[in-house]
Amino acid sequence: MEKQDESKELHKKKRKFRDFIPLIVIVVSLVLIAVEGVLYYQRSYLTPFWVNGQSMYPTLNKDATFPNGEKIGKTGGSASVGSIVDYGVMDEHKGAINKLKRFDIVITKYLSNDSDSSKIKRIIGLPGETVEFKNTGRNNEHNGDLYINGVFVEQPIDNEYVADGNYANCKWTLKSDEYIVCGDNRNHSYDSRNSGVGPISKDKIKGKAVAICGKAEVYVNEEGKLAVKNIDYFWPRYLK
Repeated sequence: MEKQDESKELHKKKRKFRDFIPLIVIVVSLVLIAVEGVLYYQRSYLTPFWVNGQSMYPTLNKDATFPNGEKIGKTGGSASVGSIVDYGVMDEHKGAINKLKRFDIVITKYLSNDSDSSKIKRIIGLPGETVEFKNTGRNNEHNGDLYINGVFVEQPIDNEYVADGNYANCKWTLKSDEYIVCGDNRNHSYDSRNSGVGPISKDKIKGKAVAICGKAEVYVNEEGKLAVKNIDYFWPRYLK
């Protein structure tokens, strides 16, 4: 009798599990559809970019590696063939560029040559503002403090990467279409602080970086230029 009762109980449990199978299948299917939908939207309505260099470290390319697998790190230079770098998407629509805010990350094209003109930087100063970096304390701990129209503004960057930067002659009053852009890794970034760049005009901004959605391998394409392949997608990490 006891064996018969155990058999009935086991049968009930199996039946309950079978009843849940359709629900599990539906939930898994919905998750997969959602993931594919996000990736499709990104591929269809946003423009891809990849990160060559460490000027935005550690915000971008924090885990980028050399071909031998070693991390490139804070002081590393540009990626080489075989390096693994961040792969992301940007919004190039006029509406997005018209609504840029302070500390948005943008892809810009402020160099005159065509070989390496796209740079990824963070917006620091907005049109019409007076922007100044100061050193207001001892031991360089306040080197790079940001003042907008004379008012101190906290930056969303670890002070380690701000305080060792070069800020000589870094004060600007911007025109109605000008921006100040800087890399987060201040001591390893070619940006508005350099005499060859300075404030950049709005038409030099290609798009707003939206998210990092994968890793990619650097290679040389048929035109002899660096490009990426073997993209390994993951759930997007949206940029702030």
